[in-house]
Amino acid sequence: MANTLQSNIRQGSDKIQQYSLFLGGLNTKSSAIEQYSPLRVGYARIFFVKMPVFLKSILPGKTANFKHMLEYGFVGIDGIQNTTLEFEQMTGGYAGRSFDVASTAKDETNEVTVKLYEFTGSPVREYTDMWISGISDPNTGIGHYHGAIGTNGIVYNQANHTAEAIYVQTDPTGREDAIEYACLLTNMIPKNVKKDHFNFEAGQHPVVQVDVPFTCVKYESPQINLVAKQLIAKYKILRNYLDFQSGYTTAMIDALPATKINDWPNA
Repeated sequence: MANTLQSNIRQGSDKIQQYSLFLGGLNTKSSAIEQYSPLRVGYARIFFVKMPVFLKSILPGKTANFKHMLEYGFVGIDGIQNTTLEFEQMTGGYAGRSFDVASTAKDETNEVTVKLYEFTGSPVREYTDMWISGISDPNTGIGHYHGAIGTNGIVYNQANHTAEAIYVQTDPTGREDAIEYACLLTNMIPKNVKKDHFNFEAGQHPVVQVDVPFTCVKYESPQINLVAKQLIAKYKILRNYLDFQSGYTTAMIDALPATKINDWPNA
């Protein structure tokens, strides 16, 4: 069997032809609905497998923090687009009738936006500003990497100021064996530094949510699917609320000061 974009991840039923689906009535016996369980989305993960080299050099701690915010603090990811097929037309005959000839398939994804909440101290604004201004100084237009050029072999190069990420969607279980979609996003550079939330209007004190738009080029393949499975398996999240740990131990409770009440009210 040939590889497809679903190779190495979740596969559809191979018995679907044995069932009438929705034609002529609704069959909801377990044997039937097992074949056409509806796709549900909204269980996304993103893993920044590469951060900009020059920022890792000059701001290692802040780079790790921003990466963590992107991977664990996102509240929305937008920009994944469709693959479209373009056509050319051939026209002929006395009536000038035309028909379409398949031309070029194109993936329309060229920008992905990660939605984050900004925190006190403005870590998102600080990091994206250092990223963009290191590539091109807003006053001089010079690319200086904030002094990183010439250290640790760093030169001014596109590869040294871009990030890469693996984006994954699973089914509701969140498991590595239940991936519905995965892609690699490359050539990621933030397109702006959000500052307009510092404008003022009397009586308005909103919590700040910022959109971080990244340039990108998207790739999909069975091998990327395998990498996505490994990432989901390595970076597991809490799935069962019964596994939640309070952080307290019986020894810690024993160490708490005891209370001594000498005058309880009468029962």
